Amino acid sequence: MKTLTLQIADELYDVFERTAAEEGRTLEEVAIEWLAQNRGKSRPSLTPEQRRATRELLRCHMGAVASGDPHSADNERIDADLAREYGSTHEED
Repeated sequence: MKTLTLQIADELYDVFERTAAEEGRTLEEVAIEWLAQNRGKSRPSLTPEQRRATRELLRCHMGAVASGDPHSADNERIDADLAREYGSTHEED
């Protein structure tokens, strides 16, 4: 077994800590489970032409939605939202 030390956002740490307390597990168990469930999947290899075509498909949607929230692109807020969602089981109580 190997040891890995990570620095993660406070919000994600808080989610891990809260989940561990709620489920009676260790912080390490929760973090390892989350990492296993959310491990990155390799991206398919694309030719330069496929990459260009994909970018063009994406560009036609840029700016297509106005959220009405002038702070919707705030990275710290986005990080906090993501951390909260990653830690949620999305089960209704």
